[in-house]
Amino acid sequence: MKKSLIALAALAAVGASFAQVTITGSLGLSWQQDPTILGDAKSNALATNIPAANGGHAQGLRMNDGEIYFTATEDLGKGYSATARGGMTMRGRQTTVLDRDGTVSIGAPWGGLTAGSIRSCGSLMGVASGVVDGPSYAANEGNNYVPLDKCSMIDMVALTVMVMPGVSISATYGEFGSAITATSNLAASGSGNATGIAFWDLTPQYKAGPWLIGMNYTQFIGTGTIASATGITGLPIANGVLRTRYYASYDAGFAKFGLGVQQKSGGSADQYIASMSAPLNFLSPALIMGIDYQARGAQGAYDKSNNGAIWAGQNADYTSWALSNAREGDLASSALGIGAKYAFSKTLSLTGSYITYTDAGANNRCGPAGTVTSAATLCPTANTAANNFSKTYAILDTEYRVRLLKTF
Repeated sequence: MKKSLIALAALAAVGASFAQVTITGSLGLSWQQDPTILGDAKSNALATNIPAANGGHAQGLRMNDGEIYFTATEDLGKGYSATARGGMTMRGRQTTVLDRDGTVSIGAPWGGLTAGSIRSCGSLMGVASGVVDGPSYAANEGNNYVPLDKCSMIDMVALTVMVMPGVSISATYGEFGSAITATSNLAASGSGNATGIAFWDLTPQYKAGPWLIGMNYTQFIGTGTIASATGITGLPIANGVLRTRYYASYDAGFAKFGLGVQQKSGGSADQYIASMSAPLNFLSPALIMGIDYQARGAQGAYDKSNNGAIWAGQNADYTSWALSNAREGDLASSALGIGAKYAFSKTLSLTGSYITYTDAGANNRCGPAGTVTSAATLCPTANTAANNFSKTYAILDTEYRVRLLKTF
């Protein structure tokens, strides 16, 4: 036994000479309320018509924050380095241990290369205040009601080149790593991933001093098709759809401001974010206030104004749905969040947040009988009758979170 321990210690010592391993993470306990789904009186919808998977309501103490990362870095000399990073959840007793981002990267004086599997929430969330936090608002992987696109699990390879001090250009190839649900009627194949959707992204960015300015230009590649159960046979998804994001933030000292806009073809509505955070020095330099506003226009070509008619943009709307589970026919929606954060130290903070929603839509694909939107897999059974469009609108009410968070 002692010899085995000595051998392991010797092996660890040899490994340490090649790479330095660091352990980082966070652990936080929250008192929170998830949003409640409500039927919208405008269309006489009932909450029972909304699939339970699209939202819920829970209140009380939750260990929603907690993860640990291991990072190993090796100095390759001449300004080059190699890094491996991976992690898992760490959220108390009786919770499942799940994997987190895993990446391998090579750093260089001119930029670097990164490959791995990551959770991507997009550049618009990157200019949020960083203070406002909520169960659905901040961790949006499964809820379709928040105004901005859901976070996505992707497998990617990214090359970043530093053009000049402060200016970089990144080129990314990625594939969506988690399957679209069976109800989306996709027969995906050919892209090396579960969804049949991949993408190319080009991101020029300026980051220096108080400024961050950038854009994402993304082209989607889709080799899958929508199955005949929808009424359209072999409709291609995603291929050729373009998405452009513009984002900027400025730290004026007394406050930090952020703006972002997203535009995407394929029947998707424009999306927006505006944010502000500011230290409340007159109370305490450790206290920061934040405000975030998110918004999205009416979703898709088949909106409520069509009143159940067959819409000219039906193919585009199916493409939009396949890409992000977007729903045509939704009303414009928004979310306003306010929060405050008190830092006891560099690693210990207490945050309080409150978010309120307006007119977020449900899976609203119910059209006249006999059209592609009347399939039972797309509409609640009670809403497949003729001209029953707009029967599944829903709204979220509010959510809040009070969180004590420790990082290390």
